[in-house]
This record gives sequence, structure tokens and C-alpha cells, in this order.
Amino acid sequence: MVVKFGVDYETSPLPTRQVHLYLLPDNLIPGCVPTHQRIYYCDGVNDFRHMVGPINGIFLLENGHFLNVRFAWWNPAIKQCRVVPKIEFDVEENFEDCSRSLGIGFDKTNQDYKIIYFRTFNIKFTSVVYPKIFTALYSTKNDSWKFLEPNFSHESQISFSQNFTYQNGVYYWLASSNWSCDKENVYSVLSFDFETELFEIMPGPPIPGEYWARLVLRGRSIAVMASKDVSIAMTAEYDIWQRIGENNWIKVYTVNPPIPYHMPNGMWEYDKYVYELTQSYRLMWYDQNAKQATSLGFDFFIRLLSGFAWPLDYKESLFPIPVRTENPTEKDTAEYFFRKY
Repeated sequence: MVVKFGVDYETSPLPTRQVHLYLLPDNLIPGCVPTHQRIYYCDGVNDFRHMVGPINGIFLLENGHFLNVRFAWWNPAIKQCRVVPKIEFDVEENFEDCSRSLGIGFDKTNQDYKIIYFRTFNIKFTSVVYPKIFTALYSTKNDSWKFLEPNFSHESQISFSQNFTYQNGVYYWLASSNWSCDKENVYSVLSFDFETELFEIMPGPPIPGEYWARLVLRGRSIAVMASKDVSIAMTAEYDIWQRIGENNWIKVYTVNPPIPYHMPNGMWEYDKYVYELTQSYRLMWYDQNAKQATSLGFDFFIRLLSGFAWPLDYKESLFPIPVRTENPTEKDTAEYFFRKY
């Protein structure tokens, strides 16, 4: 059964940091608070950063920061976790974090699950970006990383997507750049093909540079959610642009959710959205077709000082993690990864 998957990560001091995983039914009814089932819980979490996926029920977990970033494949249905070897970028002592982006995908030709990871660094005590994009590709088949040379500028601003923006062996990100001066269209779409192992840059929708924008999946199509006044109570409007064909974009409609101060968290199907109330941490579900907002019922969010949540499409799978680990150890668990790395 396809369900919705939510994660809350409390960022208060150790040892009270927690990860909660909840399932929601796929056929949500406007106005009815859905029942949800917690399928995973872990406390004492160390430095959990991100969660990407799933592919065949498998997620990629990211822990740590700066040069101590670690990844692990995780299938919560069969409680299987496999830590990925650490990546070693050749960086200088005067570097500090600037930005990072990642994606996962499947290379059908080689039957290989891969991770693409790229990041930039500032020169310490300045706002100057070091003129290089540090990029690496991980192959589960080889259980190793290799370095790549991307064909886009280190000044490109790459945004994390609101959904898992992956389709048919290709991962997509929304990008803008400091050197893009065309105010009519400053956004582009960056993609990575896991079979050819090549990046491509495509035109984005005609969104002004002062707009907030994020990439989403609308059904099975790449789309962009954009707003001039994001998070404004009761009046924020979000334009939804969908890609038609290779490089054509149309604005399909504008969403005006009747909810208080909020931030958008993601999109489901064609006309359903998740928003987080910034003052209470409640999660709201908005059905654009029915024009109705519904609480998702996660009342414990109110007790959190800070944290975040992701709505993700998830289908439980017994598919094993395709990493060559003949003799798993006590480190090959989600609990060890969340708490120790």
C-alpha cells in the first residue's frame, strides 16, 4: 500500500534529539484528521541532516557536517542499514561550508544504485566562494566513490527540492546563479543522468529572481512552486509551473492556502500540499481541488523548540540494500548511524 511518510527531527540539545517516522494513508479526505502510525523511533540522535528517496523502498540518510559527512542506505521495512564509505575531498585549511546538494538514482544498464554529491566552500572569514564544485559519484556495485568535473558554474545556487525530484534514471534540481542578470528568467533546471553520468542544464520557467521557488513533482512531471510573498498569513500565493515536453513551461494554476503563517513542505499528486505552521510547528494538508485545509494531527510538534519534517511518498518493500556487505556488523543499523556518526 502506498502511504505518506513523515519525519520529525528535534534539534534541541542531546540526548533529547529524536527521529520519528509516521505513516499516513494515501487516500486522505479533506476535513478529516487522518490516523497515523509510527513505524520507527530513535532518540539520542547525533547530527542527522537529510533524507532522500525512496527508490524501491530504500532511503539515503545523511549525517554530519563540513568534512565529517557520512551516508547510509536504509530500508526501514526490513530494518536493514548499510553505511557508505566516507568521501575524502581534497580541501584547504581555510575552507568553510558554503552549500551542498545530493541526489540518488538507479542506473538500469549496469543495475547500479548511485549517489551524486556536490558541494562548494567559502574561503574562511570572507564571503568569497572557492571557484570549484567538489563533486563525487558513489556506486553501490563498486562500493566506492569517484570524482567528477561538472559543467556548471560554482556560483550556481542549487536548491533542495520539495519532493524527491527523480524520474527515469535522472535527478533534477532547481538552480539560479549570481551571474544571471536576466530578471525575466533567472532560474534553470539542473539534471544528472545516472547512466551517462553527465549533468545537463535546461531552461526553467519565467519566474522573476526575487521570487522564492522550489522544484517539485506534480504527478510524474517536473514542476516548480514559486511565490513572491512566501509564508505571509492567509495571503501567500504560489504559482505552479509544469514542464511540458523538454523545455516548455506552463503555469497551471495559483494556490492560495487559507492558513496562518507557514512554510510549504511539499506537494502530493497533482493538487495536494503540505504546509508547516511556523508558530506552532503543526503540519497542515491543503487540497487545492476541494479548497480545504486539514491538520495532519501531529500535535506533538507543538512541544518542539525547533525541528523539521518531510512528506515523502513511501511504499514498503522487502527489496534488500544492494551494497556488498557479506558480514554485517553492529554498526549496520539505523540506530548506530543516527547516534554515532
